Amino acid sequence: MVEVKRKPNESIGSMLRRFNRFVQQSGVLIKAKRSQFRQKKLTERKEKNAAIMGMHLADLRRRLEKLGKYNDETFEEEKRKLKQEIDL
Repeated sequence: MVEVKRKPNESIGSMLRRFNRFVQQSGVLIKAKRSQFRQKKLTERKEKNAAIMGMHLADLRRRLEKLGKYNDETFEEEKRKLKQEIDL
């Protein structure tokens, strides 16, 4: 819960701006918007495939870092090749 107390000689407008900034930083609105609609659960097969892909991508990232070739472009290119190879 975000709580803002009025400082001495502070205008209502500046207090409201400070409150809005605290609300945005706390992430309350993002959580509320995310829970506004029900999201379907992933099927068991999709969960497993996502976990497998995550393991492969972590391995790929470690391998590229070890070789000293890790950057966004090379990672995305290798990721695309990996997806075709695994065919998930």
